[in-house]
Amino acid sequence: MTLQPQRSPIATLACLIAATFASPDETIAGDAAETSGTDRYGGTLAIEAEATGFFRVEQIGRRWLFVTPDGHGFFALGANHVGRYLDEQADELGLLDRFGNDRGRAAAFLIGQMRAMGLNAGEAYAPLAPELKTELPYVANLRFPEGGKYRFDMFDPALQDRLTRSVIAQCAAFRDDPMAIGIAFADLPVWDGRRVAYFESLAEDRPGAIALAESRAAGRSDEAFLAHAADTLYAVLSDACERGAPNHLFFGERFRLRGTPDAVIAAVGPHVDVFCTQALILSPQRPPEWQVFQPERYAEEHDLAGKPLVVIDWAAPFSLGEAFETDRGTLHGERVASEQAAAWLAEAAAQPFLVGVFKCQFIGLHGNDRWFDGRARRTYLQDDGRPFDVRTALTRDAHRQTLRTAYGQTQRDRP
Repeated sequence: MTLQPQRSPIATLACLIAATFASPDETIAGDAAETSGTDRYGGTLAIEAEATGFFRVEQIGRRWLFVTPDGHGFFALGANHVGRYLDEQADELGLLDRFGNDRGRAAAFLIGQMRAMGLNAGEAYAPLAPELKTELPYVANLRFPEGGKYRFDMFDPALQDRLTRSVIAQCAAFRDDPMAIGIAFADLPVWDGRRVAYFESLAEDRPGAIALAESRAAGRSDEAFLAHAADTLYAVLSDACERGAPNHLFFGERFRLRGTPDAVIAAVGPHVDVFCTQALILSPQRPPEWQVFQPERYAEEHDLAGKPLVVIDWAAPFSLGEAFETDRGTLHGERVASEQAAAWLAEAAAQPFLVGVFKCQFIGLHGNDRWFDGRARRTYLQDDGRPFDVRTALTRDAHRQTLRTAYGQTQRDRP
């Protein structure tokens, strides 16, 4: 592959930061990828790999990337909750009025806006907008058939059978869809003392209670027991996904950054193709995740799981007026917060083990906006689809530089 440099001015903070991470060769490679065009799935034609007809992952040079069904490198940049917006908010917030109450036209507008923003992927959360699923790669969603996020006994053979049958049935909806990047379960699974307490609450003759008793009798810690439970559960999940959708990547659950014991991450890793994580740091002891990327912990997750990572759901809220303080960090005004988000994306792109980022959210109201009493948004567009004065343009430029940086790390031959 011959790569020709196409230099352009660095116009945003994201570009400046990304340039500090990329060598000159990487910048050239990123430029060539940007100008070479894309395949029908959004993969860059400048990076060629084996085409299998479905998405997969591969380490190319020192960079992990998704590979599109047509065999081209793909760093996923998506945005969530468009389906929920179209289903529940587009009428109320004014978008449908602009298109004569025609959902199809409104959806086509949003797809165009996502592409104009530099996004190459759609959603990673249900309900998915059906209009987006045919236009942009997405993450398919599965749900546990019972018990919520942790109140079920994965040691019980009867539960394992029900879970397997449920997963296989759910996979039928996307089994043959090449636009599905991979499969993920629900977000923020509970892998802490609450799950241990659930097993303690079971009758002593139940499989999970027996497993816990045996673990403690052997002198193992509760964290070691949780790792055993994770290994047991994920053996069932990965097998069911392999049977239900054998051509699709398995992401597992969407684990919260710093919210899962290391032993559990290490137990899950061998069963997934890509480890799925979320950016939800709200500790007063460190900046919120939307302000400062946390590379050390992501690297730790990568090392523990032994797999590339995809970040599904990261928030970048900003004040609609003046900056103000909250118990979840400072909410800056539009320009400062947008520059912080651009910096976050730039550093994310510099991590060679990260294969994609899905933003929460593209347009509309999110339930967690209640944290800020209606004084903030986390979106790339205003509620009715109009651009923000600053946020929209800065984010578009940051997305373009993100892809340049990610694709620039694929040089196979270095001096």
